[in-house]
Amino acid sequence: MKETQLVAATLITLLKKEGFTIQRYDSVTTSSIYLKLDYGVCHSIRIGDHKGKRQYKYRYNVDIGRKQINRHKTAEGWPRWYYPETELRALVRDIGRERQQHQKYGTENYWALLAQRKFENSGAKGFWRNAYLVNEANMEGIDVDYEINQKARDALNRLTSLPGMQAIKEQVDEMVHFSRIAALRKKHRLKTQIQSNHMIFTGNPGTGKTTAARLIGEAFAEIGLLKRQSDEIPFVEINQSTIVDSLVGASEKKVASKFKAAQGGVLFIDEAYAFIGKSEHRSDEKVIATMVQHIEDMRDEVVVIAAGYPKNMQEFLSFNPGLASRFPTTIHFPDYAVPELVRIAQQMLLDQQYQAGADYLDALASAMWVEKSKPNFGNARTVRNHVERSIRKQAMRVSQLPNPSRKDLATLTARDLIHSADGLRDAEQEALQRIIKDAQWRLFELDLKTITHTNKVGE
Repeated sequence: MKETQLVAATLITLLKKEGFTIQRYDSVTTSSIYLKLDYGVCHSIRIGDHKGKRQYKYRYNVDIGRKQINRHKTAEGWPRWYYPETELRALVRDIGRERQQHQKYGTENYWALLAQRKFENSGAKGFWRNAYLVNEANMEGIDVDYEINQKARDALNRLTSLPGMQAIKEQVDEMVHFSRIAALRKKHRLKTQIQSNHMIFTGNPGTGKTTAARLIGEAFAEIGLLKRQSDEIPFVEINQSTIVDSLVGASEKKVASKFKAAQGGVLFIDEAYAFIGKSEHRSDEKVIATMVQHIEDMRDEVVVIAAGYPKNMQEFLSFNPGLASRFPTTIHFPDYAVPELVRIAQQMLLDQQYQAGADYLDALASAMWVEKSKPNFGNARTVRNHVERSIRKQAMRVSQLPNPSRKDLATLTARDLIHSADGLRDAEQEALQRIIKDAQWRLFELDLKTITHTNKVGE
């Protein structure tokens, strides 16, 4: 492992413990790593094992092999400090002192700033093109702890950069650690346990289950947790409508063919509980039994991920005695919080080379509170609907301008999302009042249960 990566991992851990939000960029042409901090975009850190380019005036520098701390100013009067890799705690202390003199952006505002900078510099080389917001995965985590190729690193970074993915990150990290230690135990002639990488994903629609499954397949295949037949990493999605057939034995054959197609990648079973209850020719029992057999026979070749609503997935696992033991890991994908939904919208816009005005983001946050109070809320799917509708409305608005600028063509405003700011405000207040009322009723139920339990104990 490159020494700069080890130093970056340690420094990120120290900075995170002090509450910093960090962006990271790994140089494409050298071993250098660059970090930017949320209390001042120009307060950058360069970590390198060689001299940096003279024209780039990095505020803080970690030079591997340096003997002592050195502080001076450039010819233009800018402070420039240098630290050996053995003085990272001193560097963090100095950064902490300087932070007190500057405004701190905070995670959400800093993420918005990152999106803005990446848009403004789209097509340009350097930091803003490939930078990403560092999250918990980079604290002595997947990104830096393993000698993995760039494809696996990219997949893991994309996975852990998604909002609300901390639980999945922890599970993936645990699986990779287990595999690495198992290999070392085998090398030293110690007993090893067989690891099952199959998982259950529970959660409502639009919470990122399918996206997470795709990225896990890419990462596992590249790391070596799956035996591969080719460079292509398959992702095969099945559900009840694509498998169940009225002909005797046809459904089982379809299951077998799907497992074969998924070899070296992921078989994603959406709404797995829908297979239960198809009693014609005992097809449900036979289909599930075929799944169990292939899950066992191809455990080193296919990651099987079954997804659906939490309550229904329990029914699925209890349908066949062999299912529960084949899926040792269950991960719940909670509904997104409003700030996370706004971040998802920002990323969607950034991917399509649009940017959101401040009034647009405020209006979108209000709209998300209203949407969350409705039944069958679609999470990211609901966000996508709003974004796509906004882009269409923006096109109508901008088409009326005599000579629209690049900024006009790229910027969404609140007018592209809502008809009336007052109407949206009233709707949001009404939605929040319903949410508060529901929460108060639930608290009353919990208090009532506690009182009832206490009385029973006292009898």
